Amino acid sequence: MVPKLALVAAVLSTSAFARSLLQNEAQEVLDDISSSEFKCDVPPALDPSDDGLPAAGDLFSDHEALLLQVKRHGTIVKVPSISYDDNGEPGEDSRWNVFYDLHRAFAALYPNLHLRMDRDAVNTFGLVYTIKGTDTSLKPLMLAAHQDVVPVADASTWKYPPFSAHFDGEWLWGRGASDDKNSLTGLMSALETLLSNPQWVPKRTIILALGFDEECSGRRGAGYIGKYLEDLYGPDSMALILDEGGMGLQLLGSDTLYALPAVMEKGHVDIWLELYVNGGHSSTPYPHTGIGIMSEFVNQLESNPWKPKLIKDSPIYNHFVCQARYSPDAAPKITKLINKGDLDTLTDELATIDRATQYRIQTSQAVDYFIGGVKINAMPEYIKIGVNHRVAPQDSIATVKANILEQIKPIVKKFGLSVSAFKGEDNNPDIYLEEDMEDGVVEPMYEVDYNGTLILTSSQPTLVAPISPTSGPVWDVFSGTIQHSFAFEGGKVVPVGELMTGNTDTRHYLNLTSHVYRWTPTRQGHNANAHTVDERVDMNSHLELVRFYYDLIRNFDASSVATLEDQLDIGEL
Repeated sequence: MVPKLALVAAVLSTSAFARSLLQNEAQEVLDDISSSEFKCDVPPALDPSDDGLPAAGDLFSDHEALLLQVKRHGTIVKVPSISYDDNGEPGEDSRWNVFYDLHRAFAALYPNLHLRMDRDAVNTFGLVYTIKGTDTSLKPLMLAAHQDVVPVADASTWKYPPFSAHFDGEWLWGRGASDDKNSLTGLMSALETLLSNPQWVPKRTIILALGFDEECSGRRGAGYIGKYLEDLYGPDSMALILDEGGMGLQLLGSDTLYALPAVMEKGHVDIWLELYVNGGHSSTPYPHTGIGIMSEFVNQLESNPWKPKLIKDSPIYNHFVCQARYSPDAAPKITKLINKGDLDTLTDELATIDRATQYRIQTSQAVDYFIGGVKINAMPEYIKIGVNHRVAPQDSIATVKANILEQIKPIVKKFGLSVSAFKGEDNNPDIYLEEDMEDGVVEPMYEVDYNGTLILTSSQPTLVAPISPTSGPVWDVFSGTIQHSFAFEGGKVVPVGELMTGNTDTRHYLNLTSHVYRWTPTRQGHNANAHTVDERVDMNSHLELVRFYYDLIRNFDASSVATLEDQLDIGEL
């Protein structure tokens, strides 16, 4: 049986948020959150114009500004800064060296940023830019993006070459154009504009953190940067961290624009199954080769997906509370179920809308890796599969491992396999496959000895992230800036927290603040095809992103929220 796991009765307090993410602690499972009733009241919009600087709309709206951003973004997209799953360490694997080219491009495109901000290289290719504020009592504002992109499987399938940064007058095409060089270019451009004014000196310290291996867990980039910044500033030392992610901006009807930053991330664990079996000439095969055995595992898992669950007062629930209040006719059935409080029926309804909605309330499992066989006339002796899981708040890494073991148990018995499961790992369930393994073995007409050994391991264990606050002074500045930057005539902008199905570099920054927001401020439908063929971004939407970053920096610089006096003493981590 899976051990009974502690249930979280309330949103994690800021004094406990850091310890909750340590990987050697038990996963806490999120159940219904006891809190005051969420009504989706929106704080006031926040106009930064009192600082006397030029308005964002005057700087980043005309054709000249568009062409400048096309030049900047195109230059950055043209650098094939790919991170690979099998990369070695910086200094040992020459494939990292392309990041030197990217850093030279940064220096050429953003001279004032490099003149006025301190630049520290962390683990060779991670970059931390810092400009000290004049008021040392204020916690720094931390902005983040990642420099790396995923590989291109087949460049011939793209409409335009993936590193050509082709601009068609509206869209800029290329690997990384959306994920995540869109954010990176925008952040550097906003800072460059501010720093080009020699009279502008920030009151609040500003940090720009750029990881370089987010696409393969961020261990070498953000993992080192997070420790570097914690050593320098201490835990709970940042006012706010803004990184990529979220669900962008969604217009419902003609009068309500929802801004959907992710205020939590699902957990993550990859489960690896390695099978060693007898081989031989394929002219006299076993009833099942090792690939056949592994295929039964895959079929069993895919035939038994995880169950969805909507948690009251969770980010996705609160999103639909806001929708029911401000856009009740956009989805009448959802509005009715929200008002009725029928979570079970609402869960079923949400799970059928689309994959993006389904997997915000359900643990996902995807068999993404399968290798086996070396020759067409030789039965394979070694087969390996990898199953990627993004763990919903109601589940845990331990329950993922338990589910895998339960699902494979009848197949293990069928083929008489010996099993070694998750030896020496943390977050293990109390379930074992060693008992009674002789039962249920297939009895063919002649004796078959597969002599099989199945080894299960896990990698990249990441616990479900704590929920970041969606009320209070820091949120009010963030939300107020969003409302100002995206205001439109006759309409309302509603910022509300959401859940992110993937993981970002913020997994390595959680000790630095409880105010962690993952949001790329791009309208839905105005970026496309991240991680696949024909990735691209609408450059007019990109200009909106730059305007927002520019205003966010100004508003936090003018605000007195998040002082060092508020810093929590959470002790040694």
